Amino acid sequence: MDVFNLDENIKEHRNEANKEDLDVIVEEFKRSHFTNVLSKTKVFWEKHETDVSLERILSILDATCHSQIGENKRAADIIKNMYQNSGEKSIDDLILYGNLAFMCDYKLARKIMSDAVKQIEKEEAPNPMQAAQAYLVLGEAEENLEKYVRAIKYYKQGLTYFQKENEPDNQMILFLHFKLGALHSLINETDEAIEDLQKTIELAGESHSEIKINSLVSIAKMYGSKNEYEKAFIYLEEAIPMLENSTLANKLVHAEAYTEMAYNYFEQSRLDEAIPYYEKAIAIHRKLPPYSARELGMIYMQYAYCMEHKEQPDKVIAGRNYENALEQLEKSNDADVLESALADIIAFFESTGNAKKKRFYENKFVKLTNEKAHTQ
Repeated sequence: MDVFNLDENIKEHRNEANKEDLDVIVEEFKRSHFTNVLSKTKVFWEKHETDVSLERILSILDATCHSQIGENKRAADIIKNMYQNSGEKSIDDLILYGNLAFMCDYKLARKIMSDAVKQIEKEEAPNPMQAAQAYLVLGEAEENLEKYVRAIKYYKQGLTYFQKENEPDNQMILFLHFKLGALHSLINETDEAIEDLQKTIELAGESHSEIKINSLVSIAKMYGSKNEYEKAFIYLEEAIPMLENSTLANKLVHAEAYTEMAYNYFEQSRLDEAIPYYEKAIAIHRKLPPYSARELGMIYMQYAYCMEHKEQPDKVIAGRNYENALEQLEKSNDADVLESALADIIAFFESTGNAKKKRFYENKFVKLTNEKAHTQ
């Protein structure tokens, strides 16, 4: 529990009568035996006299333990009670309660941290670290509540305070730029996202290769979505060699980089150049434990199209991969995408004179459209 030094806080409350019981509680908590802690604090409340300060410590322990074992409502009730009944609350108190609430109730964390930042901003010389911590938790709470515009606002305010520190936390500043880039991208603020991710790349240097690679691929995808393919290529050409020699090799971001490179060529009708990247993307996707059937199905469709229409077409491989695409898309439960794919596959087998397969997929198409009609 980083926000609360248990040993330091409990030391002054030890006495001959309670020392043994308190030591057991602390040890069990350090070992993450949370259910044991709850049973032992319950006995402690009944067995020993407690003052307000010790009651607060035990309540913090109880709230943390309830949260850790998934009893979020009980944890939130304890934190809310401390927050509402503790009289005049210092900024440190509010930050502590807000951090505790973040473990179990994002709305409660938002409420408490909002109080904290109100107090912080009233001060003539706000403590940058207090402010940075409070805004960071507010941003994370809003992000988890899917209030992305607010999350961006708070992360930016937190970033400002982190940068004001005499010895800035460069790792946190790097993380916040990356986080802001991802959130701007999520709400389609592409220019802002690119700006933050470019700053992330600068700060990452050579020592944070994973975050740098992710930023390079993300920027490439955004430039691709804007049809700015040459800019996308610049970032992909830097990212792909780094990926092949990193801990991210054969992970999702590696597949995404290959897919993006393939798609950029595909969109420019440079089909022969797209093919090897589609093949590499497919190979990685197939090995990923939980892969997206819809994503893989769409990759197969584009790959099959490339094989059908490249400079020297290979209709056999094209047909096989159209069928691979359908196999994946049938798992995706996206009827509209499946319907569109079936229409393309029927057209392909008609163009190659394969009447048997054409009829087979026409029957699937009719069945799908009938099912859609019944569900509407």
